[in-house]
Amino acid sequence: MAQTGLGVALRTLRERRTLSLREVGQLSTVDHAYVHRLETGEKTGPSPELVAKLLKVLKPSERDTEIVKWLVEHPDADPALVEFVLDDASIPADIFAAAAGVRHRGTVRPEPAVLIARIRRAFEEDDE
Repeated sequence: MAQTGLGVALRTLRERRTLSLREVGQLSTVDHAYVHRLETGEKTGPSPELVAKLLKVLKPSERDTEIVKWLVEHPDADPALVEFVLDDASIPADIFAAAAGVRHRGTVRPEPAVLIARIRRAFEEDDE
């Protein structure tokens, strides 16, 4: 199964807290196998209640919480972009959402850093 943006985000947040899948499962009362399936992309579209339980345990920043909630509604987000943005706290959630929502011609997506730079420039031009 292909990795998803949501799966990348959940795994990244879990690893930041140095929690195992079983620990997340126990602390959130969500079956650890289901959390694993979300992380690997085997399952998508978790309920808002389930996401809230996981976020309570993973304790992400406000920005990362906003990104995870956006990813639940947008399962086609590029996992590489999600990983890049979660590794760079200077990228706001609105810039991420705009970059993740861009449709590309052809089969090649720009590198995440290039895409984020383009979106930032576009936002700056809008402010002028």
